[in-house]
Amino acid sequence: MELKDFIATSLTQIAEGILEASNRLAATDAEVSPTLLKTHSNSAQGFGRTLEAPEAGRGRLVERVTFDVAVTAEKASSDKGGLKIGIASFGFDGRLEAADKAGNTSRIQFAIPMVFPSKRNDA
Repeated sequence: MELKDFIATSLTQIAEGILEASNRLAATDAEVSPTLLKTHSNSAQGFGRTLEAPEAGRGRLVERVTFDVAVTAEKASSDKGGLKIGIASFGFDGRLEAADKAGNTSRIQFAIPMVFPSKRNDA
């Protein structure tokens, strides 16, 4: 797999995951990757706060959800073609299992800002 394909596939799957999470949380007041926010310094407890109307106060706390994922690149079956990015499996001791045989395992780290819900979805 070429680096550009790995990057494009990884970023596409991350973005689709953000959209899916937003859709699943639509009935709550949670926000995945909020668009209007003011970030804090790296030493602050939270990532930042949402920008609200002045009468609303300080805004809601934005947390940074960080991911450190081992991913594997596998060729898809011949009828589908292309490449498939998957999450590598880990044993209970945290070590990567035999998925690394061909040297096709990589790590990707990323963070997604999120406002956690303050009300539940009672649907």
